[in-house]
Amino acid sequence: GRGGGKDGREGTGGGRSEMGAYYQEMLEADPANPLLLRNYGKFLHEVEGDVAGAEQCYGRAILASPGDGEVLSLYGKLIWDAHRDESRAGAYFERAVEASPEDCYVLGSYAHFLWDAEEEEETSSPTTSPPSQQHRPPPPPPHLVRAY
Repeated sequence: GRGGGKDGREGTGGGRSEMGAYYQEMLEADPANPLLLRNYGKFLHEVEGDVAGAEQCYGRAILASPGDGEVLSLYGKLIWDAHRDESRAGAYFERAVEASPEDCYVLGSYAHFLWDAEEEEETSSPTTSPPSQQHRPPPPPPHLVRAY
């Protein structure tokens, strides 16, 4: 038949459910594989829009590989995208950066989160503070401040 689908139809999104079934089958064979869990979580979040399923996969991946900065970063992104919980998402991003300080994906994701969070804060809060305080740079992180 013509088209890209197995049954001759044009692509109708059936490949997405096939991919989900593939991940489920692979996870049945290796349920604690952190790479499979991370990738399936990303698929559920970004393709299927299944926040609860993605959270479960990311949580299992973090338990299986707690030092995986990429999965910590993906989980932080999910928390931010789905719940707009800045403190919780920020905590996962910070853990991700600690785990993988040289990983450009992790660093870029954290920077994107910080940008988004700051932008959202600016648009949601009224500008009632005096102009002199509106553009003051934030204090340095505590671990960078010297103790005298």
